[in-house]
Amino acid sequence: MLISNFAKRALKIGIILGVSLLAVEFLMTFLDPYLFKDRFENDPDMGFKVRAYYPTGLGLHGRGDDGTLTNQFGFNDRDYSLQKAPGVFRIVVLGDSFGWNGGLEDNYTAILERKFESRDGAHKVDVINTGYPGTHTAEQLSMLKKFALQYHPDLVILGFFAGNDFFDADPNRKRIVVNKYFFDVDKRHELSFLGHPVVARSRLWLFLRNKFESESMNAEAKREGEEWANATGQPKPFLNLPTETYLGGQRAKLEFFNRTTSAREFGAHTAYIFEALNEMNELLKSKGIRFMVAIYPDEFQVSPVQFESLVEHFRLKKEDYDLDLAQNLLKTFLESKHISYLDMLDRFRTEESRRELYLYKNTHWNDSGNNLAADLLFQHLNSQPYEFNKSVAK
Repeated sequence: MLISNFAKRALKIGIILGVSLLAVEFLMTFLDPYLFKDRFENDPDMGFKVRAYYPTGLGLHGRGDDGTLTNQFGFNDRDYSLQKAPGVFRIVVLGDSFGWNGGLEDNYTAILERKFESRDGAHKVDVINTGYPGTHTAEQLSMLKKFALQYHPDLVILGFFAGNDFFDADPNRKRIVVNKYFFDVDKRHELSFLGHPVVARSRLWLFLRNKFESESMNAEAKREGEEWANATGQPKPFLNLPTETYLGGQRAKLEFFNRTTSAREFGAHTAYIFEALNEMNELLKSKGIRFMVAIYPDEFQVSPVQFESLVEHFRLKKEDYDLDLAQNLLKTFLESKHISYLDMLDRFRTEESRRELYLYKNTHWNDSGNNLAADLLFQHLNSQPYEFNKSVAK
C-alpha cells in the first residue's frame, strides 16, 4: 500500500511537471514575439531581421547606448524617403555587422556620406547603410530584394567580409531567432506552425543554455578587460570577447584559407556565394542599377602578429595557409562577370603596420578602420568613369 501511494504521488507529480513543461514550451513558441522583444525578430523570407526603431545599443563610436534607434527597416541608419529626390545620387551599401560598429555617426557608411557632402554639398549623395549582422551574401540578396531596392538606388555596394562570408555560406542554412537567440535550421526541412518557427529542440533548454553561455562569456570578457585595463592603464576595451572564444573563432575561419582542404571543405559554400553574386548582378543590371563589391579583410590577414599567434596557439603549419585565398577566388569570379570591385587588403596591411585598425579581440573595425574604409571607397568612387562624377556634380 505504501509503495502504491508513493507511486501515485510520483505519477501525479510527473504529470504536473510534464504538463507544466509542455505549457512553457507552448508559451515560448507562440508568445515568442511578445515575450522576447529583443533586437532581432523572425522574418518569413530572410529568416530574421532587426526590429524597426529598436535601440542600437551602440552610441557614439560604438561605446554605450545614446538612444540611437534603428530605422524603418531595422538598419543602422536614419530614415530616408523611399522616393528619391531629383538630382540625388543614391548609394545602398549591403553587408553584415561591419555596418554597425561605430554606431550611426561613425560607421564607415556615414563617414562616406559626409565625404560626399563636403565635396558636393548637402543632399547630393545618399549613402544608405543596409547591413544586417549575422548574414552572408546569399542572405543579403534576400534583404536587397525585400527592403533595399525600395530606396531606388543608383549604385549598390556589397561589403564582402573575406573572413567569414565564404565560411558561413552553408547553402542549407536559414538563420532564425528562437526566444531572442540566433538558431540555424536546415531550410530543406524548415518547420512552422501558424507562422511560428518550430524547432526540434526544447525552447526552454535552448534559452537556458544560451543564457548561461552568454552570461559566462560576458563575465569572462569583463574580467579580462579589467585585467588588461589595469595592466595598461587604458580604459577597458569595448565589445571584447574572451580570449579563447575570440581565438577559437579566428582559428575556425582560418580553415577556409587552408591550401589543401579549402576546396574540399568549402567548395559548396563558394559556389553558393558565386550563385548569389551572379543573381545579384543580373537583378541590378536588369533595373539599370550599378553594382560593385568592396572586399573587407579579416584581422589575421593584415596583422602578422595575430596570424603568428594563431599558428603558435593552435600548433598550425604556417605554410598550409594562403592568406590571400578568399580575395583571389572572389576577384577571379568578379572579373569573369565584369563586376567592379575594390580590394582593401593591401592598403589595410600597410596601415595596420602603423596603427591598429580593429577593435580589441573583436573582428570589426575601430574608428581608424572605419575611417580608412570610407577613405578607400571615396577614392575608388571618385576614380570611376566621368558619368558617376557627373551624376553627383553640384
